[in-house]
Amino acid sequence: APILGPTLGAILTEAFSWRAVFYVNVPVAAFALMMMAGELKREDTRHVPIDWTGLVLMMLAIGALQFMLDQGESRDWLNSRLIVTAATLSICATILFVARGWRLPTNIINFALLRDRSFASANLAMIGFGLAMYGTIAMLPLFVQGLLKYPVLTSGYLFAPRGVAAGFSMVFTGSVLMNRFDPRLLVAAGLVVTGVGNLMWSELNLSADFWDLAMPGVVAGLGTGLFFVPMSTVAFQSIDTQHQDEASGIYGVMRSLGSSIGIAIVGWQLVRSTQMHWNLLIGHVTPFKPAVSAFLSPLGFDPSSSKGAALLAAQVAAQAQMLAFRDVFRLTGIIAFLMLPLVLLMRRPSDTVKSGAATHV
Repeated sequence: APILGPTLGAILTEAFSWRAVFYVNVPVAAFALMMMAGELKREDTRHVPIDWTGLVLMMLAIGALQFMLDQGESRDWLNSRLIVTAATLSICATILFVARGWRLPTNIINFALLRDRSFASANLAMIGFGLAMYGTIAMLPLFVQGLLKYPVLTSGYLFAPRGVAAGFSMVFTGSVLMNRFDPRLLVAAGLVVTGVGNLMWSELNLSADFWDLAMPGVVAGLGTGLFFVPMSTVAFQSIDTQHQDEASGIYGVMRSLGSSIGIAIVGWQLVRSTQMHWNLLIGHVTPFKPAVSAFLSPLGFDPSSSKGAALLAAQVAAQAQMLAFRDVFRLTGIIAFLMLPLVLLMRRPSDTVKSGAATHV
């Protein structure tokens, strides 16, 4: 869904309007409900009390952190009383949530599961990978439509090769590679390939064509499949069957946390880098430089005129934003590589009990 969603969203936006994107889940959910209705069987269940205190603390910790990351740049970070309040609230709620969770067996998140080295390492890697993957997915439409001025539909089509590559990689990894290689090696390969794909985006410029933009997505898509399938096996291989549901919940939360933090971080980095590159570039652009005259004269503009100055400012702004996007893509690639040491902390499948292993993609 995160890979093919932008393509489908672009098609719906072009055919109808942007509002159609919010209704696409309705028929999908209805179809899934009909398919499940005939398969679900009533089972005996036991009543488990909900840890409302833990739930509220977790919501406060994550919500305040998300608000701080989203609004920090526009509100001048710690110079804003609201941002300081959000940061304080997030830190305090996190400390209380973790301290309480380690003592109470009925906490909404079973922290005892994180004592498992493979599971804990896998969750940390999932946060980093979510940042690297979703960070690029969030930035690409801004890059392609906002800076390169591609139409909405063409921008959506750019995600299709990545989706096809990710789907192929997941199937091939699960059916062939998992039977031949240590899953930890495949996880490491997925991180490397994803990092390489993100770094390929960091080499683009304003003259990039469709396939210049699509090929890094193909590489990153292959890395996505290489990562997700074996990571699920490594993460859950030593978790008892009775704790699978709890572990799956933690695993999903970590992936969502990585994506939300990643989107906030790359957005902040884009604004910061754009301003930095603007300040660096504008100092070297003056009407008296021969290169400036050589650029404007064929276009019929006087470097000292207001129209010439406006054209120069627009060019500097575009180049500054291009360099900022390159910084962001480079950051996501580096983050993918920084997750590699966590693979060393994961146990070999043969060294653990596999009875509880499952695939959670």
